[in-house]
Amino acid sequence: MNRTLVFSALILVFSFQTWAAETVSLSGSGVRFSTITEYIANAKTNKMALTGVAMRSKFLVNVYAIASYVEEGIKPKSSDEIINADIYKQLNLVMERQVDGREMASSFKASVLLNHKEEEFPEELTLLNNLFKEIKVVKGDQVKLTHIPGVGIHCQVVDKIEVTIKSVAFSKAIWEIYFGKNNLGAGIKKSLLSKL
Repeated sequence: MNRTLVFSALILVFSFQTWAAETVSLSGSGVRFSTITEYIANAKTNKMALTGVAMRSKFLVNVYAIASYVEEGIKPKSSDEIINADIYKQLNLVMERQVDGREMASSFKASVLLNHKEEEFPEELTLLNNLFKEIKVVKGDQVKLTHIPGVGIHCQVVDKIEVTIKSVAFSKAIWEIYFGKNNLGAGIKKSLLSKL
């Protein structure tokens, strides 16, 4: 009986350690991100590995936690490689506070324009604006931005709304928000590269 209890306890400890190794926490947030995530396309499961996690804050208030993933087995060596890689990759944003959809759309547009002119992506920015403008994202909502190789970007507010924007160039522009020359902050960029 004692052997059974000891064995069961060891299994529980091992299971906890395995689970703990599969998620990453973020200082100042209750969000935990998995070290591996999946995206299903054309009935195929595509696994992606974590490159890093960060917190997006504005006026000292946390807006969202973010994790970056790239296709499993691919080992980018720099932010430029992540931007330019036409592979399955994902930015997973978990909201830390409520944000009006129009505000979110405006923020994404302004962020794209850090590196590009508005006339480069008129249709794409309109689609992104239409995705967010009619909804309200609340604390805990997930916004997943997934690059689909050769296609573009699948944008979704999980369980609420989604759209696929068929433009690889625009998808690249979204990654430049975090990894480009003009980005949302050196600290965010560094943190999103910390697991490479």
